[in-house]
Amino acid sequence: MAPSIAEGDRVWAWKTQTLLPGDVVLLPDPMDSASVVMRRILAVEGQSIGIRENTIRVGKRRLRSNAMGDMGEYLVAKEVLWEKKPKVGADWLTRIPAASSSLWSSDAVEVPEGHVYLMADDRGRAVDSRWWGPVPVDFIHSTVRVRWGPEHAWRTKFKWMVGTVPIGE
Repeated sequence: MAPSIAEGDRVWAWKTQTLLPGDVVLLPDPMDSASVVMRRILAVEGQSIGIRENTIRVGKRRLRSNAMGDMGEYLVAKEVLWEKKPKVGADWLTRIPAASSSLWSSDAVEVPEGHVYLMADDRGRAVDSRWWGPVPVDFIHSTVRVRWGPEHAWRTKFKWMVGTVPIGE
């Protein structure tokens, strides 16, 4: 989940009743149930999500992305979910390979009842719902609510992490 949650960061997670877009969750790896992975919810039941190169649309709304700079061989961006204009909802950092040989695209996927669509913040190096498809909410163990780790130009030492109530189309 780098760069939002980096190696060595401490996170506190607990079971929550409500899962929101922008929440980071822990679940068994769908490819290896003996392992646990951390992924971000980008869409919840009843929403659609589509990806064209590096543009993500949830329903008819484009996920806002602002370039922050580079981190070695990666480009870092700050993605934002809008709650209600002008109020900004959840935000996080993502990274993609600077010299990507191909960009991911997919037709819109409708997230069925009782499921969520998950993506990693480290888009070029992780497997997520782009491969698995929507994941049942019953698979989710807990939701990360606090991150503590070294600060740098793009992030603070402490972050309270909570998603954003989905807005209507």
